[in-house]
Amino acid sequence: MDWELGGGNMNSVRRIGNTVTRLAGPWTPTVHRYLTQLWDAGVTGVPRPLSIEGDREVLTFVEGEVPEYPLPDWVWADSALGEAATRLRALHDASTGSNSASAVWQSAAHAPFEVICHNDFAPHNLAFRDGHVVGVIDFDLCSPGPRVWDLAYLATRMVPLTTEPHEGAPGEDQWERRIQLMLDRYGSDLRVEEVILVAVERLRDLATFSRSKALEIGKAELNDHAALYDRDATYLEQTVPLG
Repeated sequence: MDWELGGGNMNSVRRIGNTVTRLAGPWTPTVHRYLTQLWDAGVTGVPRPLSIEGDREVLTFVEGEVPEYPLPDWVWADSALGEAATRLRALHDASTGSNSASAVWQSAAHAPFEVICHNDFAPHNLAFRDGHVVGVIDFDLCSPGPRVWDLAYLATRMVPLTTEPHEGAPGEDQWERRIQLMLDRYGSDLRVEEVILVAVERLRDLATFSRSKALEIGKAELNDHAALYDRDATYLEQTVPLG
């Protein structure tokens, strides 16, 4: 069993039996230490690091269905959003106390350094089984940051706070309710307005990062992603009262 897995925008990912190999980078040893810490803390449903062989890392394969775009209808269920928020809280809580911004990370760290942020915690990096969240993959972009940094991005992708039409997705009239649902399941006392404010900042930051990666790895389609992030940020600024 050896084939390339789809869905990756910034890496070459292959499954070989019950393992996954990916291109490694200077940040890979840091990510492996973090993943090991998650397992030591009792967090399951995440890749277990096995080795770094030449220019590739080897990890265990996380069983489950990782949805690709266009996302299936079951991704938009309230239960899926709540389970994602609960799993994000588990990742964050297991990472407190080890979030050194001085380590080598692929993504920039963002103060305050409360936890290790996944930085791409969204349906395309969640493993589902029968519509339930059972795992999380693709930790390449993780780095220290505030809890709200991940919460805000999850909101953009899974509430979803986007101008891009997703068939079957909840509409704008559901934004406030679903953000509050996400916060309640995570266990946060943040206000909905605070999440949206950070979502704008997060989208701008992601647009800048995507453009830099488009140049670095020669994937021009990342510029299209950046343009979408900018459109979504502008729409949130113009549509949602953020005073």
